[in-house]
Amino acid sequence: MKKQYKSLYPRNVAVEQGRPLNYCGIRCCLEVLGGKWKLLIIAELFGGTRRYSVLKRAIPEISEKMLISSLQELEFHAIVVRKVVEAVPPQVEYSLSAYGQSVSPVLETLLGWGEGHISQYSDKIFN
Repeated sequence: MKKQYKSLYPRNVAVEQGRPLNYCGIRCCLEVLGGKWKLLIIAELFGGTRRYSVLKRAIPEISEKMLISSLQELEFHAIVVRKVVEAVPPQVEYSLSAYGQSVSPVLETLLGWGEGHISQYSDKIFN
């Protein structure tokens, strides 16, 4: 697959110990999993393999361009596996890779935090 994803930290940045300066685990997580839609896509894929159209229906607020872009970035980072199904018309299915499933504890922690935040600050969220 041709690289269609551009890192926020290009290789020509000063390098210390083989990594761009100021590039830590948090920045890496934000680069790979950040954005408005990626964690929602990953959460949907924890339910199993999904076709593009099913993902689009599950997250109706996302534009087609953003869904495609997010899926490509997740595929580039080996979080998602894209499979073309031989059918008429051709269909594409997405699933989490074994590596992508390692995001599960992170999502569970974020879910717990989010639910606590909603219960404590719902007036700030839903007004």
